[in-house]
Amino acid sequence: MKRSVAEVHSINADQTGVSRTIAESTYRRIRQDILWGRFAPGSPLRSDELRARYSVGISPLREALTRLVSERLVTSVGQRGFRVAPLTAYDVEDTMATRIIIEQEALSRSIRRGDMAWETALVAAFHALSRYPVPKEPGPATENWAIFHRQFHMALLSACGSQWLIDLAALLFDQAERQRILRTKFGPQKILKRDTAREHKQIFDAALSRDAKAAIRALERHYQATAEQVVSVLSRTPRVVAKRA
Repeated sequence: MKRSVAEVHSINADQTGVSRTIAESTYRRIRQDILWGRFAPGSPLRSDELRARYSVGISPLREALTRLVSERLVTSVGQRGFRVAPLTAYDVEDTMATRIIIEQEALSRSIRRGDMAWETALVAAFHALSRYPVPKEPGPATENWAIFHRQFHMALLSACGSQWLIDLAALLFDQAERQRILRTKFGPQKILKRDTAREHKQIFDAALSRDAKAAIRALERHYQATAEQVVSVLSRTPRVVAKRA
């Protein structure tokens, strides 16, 4: 039986919607696996293995990987396929320095422009983060803390009035989060001794007091401390970092 033009268009639209949903889900799953170190930095992302792992076809998989390339979590070189982006001391320091440049502007704007709604959102984000202890090992509690950690840092910047600043800060946050998780998984406890909760409170108190200079100083110290610990882990544990292709 012949289908009408309207029916054919409806079927095609449904198939496109399903495909996009699968690609989005695949993207999020691979992204989480990269951020949480389930794929080592620099390791190859082989199509057959990924299709079996995520039960997905080649088209949504390629769409997901291409999207991750744009976020610099995955690399692609010609016909050599995809790899998890490598992670070196230079990458860590470059991420940290760029975050400071972007976020000091966004934070100062946010403090200057933020209204009562911004203050309320910031208080709520800080309260949620403070309810969880800073994680020392992988697990469900660690993943919950990571969600609230991201919400807190983005809440600080949310009143800056620039979507570009927010988007760039979010992209850099995810790069730094990947580095932080690596430090948590592989770093010896003696180099992890640090009052991260106190650092967050210093940033929060300064921002809520509308002291932009103090908030930026506290934020810089916070990011620099994390970067130094990650670099230390990379120097001690080279096995977690695959060589560049």
